Amino acid sequence: MLQTMTDRETELMLRVKGASQEAFRELYELYRKPLANFFFRLCWNRSLVDDLVQEVFLRLWRAAPNYEPTAKPSTYIFRIAHNLWINEATKKKADALQDADRAEERDPSAELQRAELKKAVQQAIDALPEGERECLVLSEYNGLKYAEIGEILGIPVGTVKSRIFSAVQRLKESLKGLR
Repeated sequence: MLQTMTDRETELMLRVKGASQEAFRELYELYRKPLANFFFRLCWNRSLVDDLVQEVFLRLWRAAPNYEPTAKPSTYIFRIAHNLWINEATKKKADALQDADRAEERDPSAELQRAELKKAVQQAIDALPEGERECLVLSEYNGLKYAEIGEILGIPVGTVKSRIFSAVQRLKESLKGLR
C-alpha cells in the first residue's frame, strides 16, 4: 500500500512538473495537513502555519519544472518545508513574544489545566535546540522514518537518532514535575 501511494505521488509530481493543476491540487490535499502539523509544532502559530504551507506549495509549483524523481515526493516536499523553516527561523524568534500572546488568547479558560500542560509542553519543545526540535517534530508529529528525516535535513541517520534521543531526554527532564 505504501509503495502504491509513493508511486502515485511520484506520478502526481511528474504531472505537476508538466504544469498539471489537477495533480497539484491532489498533492496539496495530500500534504496540506502534514505540512501544517510540521510547522505548527515548530512555531505554534496557526496564522503563520497557513502562510508557511502556502509558501511551500508556491515554491513547489515554481520548482516543479526541475523535479527529478530521485527521492520520495514526501522527502522532496518536506525538504522544501525544511528550507523554508530555516529561512523563517530568524523571523520566528523575533516574533516569539507576539506569537505567545496569540496562543494564550486561544486557550479556553474552562480547560485551564489542559492549557497549562499544553503550554508547558510547548515551552519544553521550544527550548530544544533547533536540530533536535525539527527531528522530533518530523518523527513524532509527522510519523516520518529516521532515514527520511535524514534525507530531508541532509544529515546521517545516526545524527537523527541521537538528536531524537537527546530531545526526548531533555523533554523528560523539563516535564518531570508534571503528571
